[in-house]
Amino acid sequence: MTKRRQILIFIIGAVIASGCTNQQPRPINTSQDICAYCKMGISDLRFAGELITGKGKVYKFDAIECLAAYYQELKSSEQNNVKLWVHDFLKPQKWLSAKSAIFMRSDQIHSPMSLNLLAVASDSEMTQVQQQFGAKRISWKDLMDYVDKNMQ
Repeated sequence: MTKRRQILIFIIGAVIASGCTNQQPRPINTSQDICAYCKMGISDLRFAGELITGKGKVYKFDAIECLAAYYQELKSSEQNNVKLWVHDFLKPQKWLSAKSAIFMRSDQIHSPMSLNLLAVASDSEMTQVQQQFGAKRISWKDLMDYVDKNMQ
């Protein structure tokens, strides 16, 4: 293979790679990061979330309800190109895709924006939170409706 051909292949690979975006969640720094929706400091990872655009721009949220409210304000064409992440309530360092997370609500748990929403990863975690906090499972659609009615 000639040197010219190697350079051309390298350039083509670099162009293709630059078009790919990383839609994996980024760490949240609780001493610096602020919520993209309500502008409060993010202090409790148990409720935190992120929205990552198709171009890789990261928006951080202090509560699932802020993430949901921000998501609702996007145009439907933009909603299709984002990745939503939430923290596991019982394992706050662990990220969950919003598509696979189990969402819950409990008046015994106080989230930063007071809608008391949380996410867990599994049925066994859901049972644990139900027993400990009287939490109820809530679907993504019902969560979105609840946020729409209760966020000002």
